[in-house]
Amino acid sequence: MKHLWGANWCIIGGPLVGPFSVRVTTLSTQSSLSARDVIPRNWSPKATYTSRLNFI
Repeated sequence: MKHLWGANWCIIGGPLVGPFSVRVTTLSTQSSLSARDVIPRNWSPKATYTSRLNFI
């Protein structure tokens, strides 16, 4: 992945196959939260996916 700007990332390469996990880390405390398989195998671009995890 390559960071483009803001929350936008670019992947250069072959097709992407889910499911995908997402990890969020704070800059100030380096605390992390991982959401496993939160984006399903049949994902689509520009869609919104939710999880029950809260990052405080």
